[in-house]
Amino acid sequence: MKTLQSTIAIALLATTVFFNANAEDKKLEKNEASTTSNSLATYKMSSLKVGMYEVGNVNSMKLNFTLTKDADKIATVKLMDENGTVLTQERVGKKETAYNFRFDFSESAAGKYFIEVTNGDHIITKEILKGKGTLSY
Repeated sequence: MKTLQSTIAIALLATTVFFNANAEDKKLEKNEASTTSNSLATYKMSSLKVGMYEVGNVNSMKLNFTLTKDADKIATVKLMDENGTVLTQERVGKKETAYNFRFDFSESAAGKYFIEVTNGDHIITKEILKGKGTLSY
């Protein structure tokens, strides 16, 4: 009889431990999901958009950069080389919702370049590859 009681006690203990562990996992999943969905909802509410295109014909080595952003936030636009050296930096004021600038890569060395846009909590990074006579982005 004691063996049966011991077996039942062990089974109940194991079941309790399993259900508690599973409940903790569900709490974490729910919290992680709500954090993710809140971040996504916040991100989707932002009108931050970045575009790049070459001026004139392909391989002109002149890259136009366009930015559309929320009116109530300041944005910072940086063009950096692959070592993180800032080649140019622009500040876009709160009142501006659109911004354009052009960078001529014809005198730049071949390699990777990055455009980083920071607007409040949002950061967008775009990679540009300059080859011999070509730009890829």
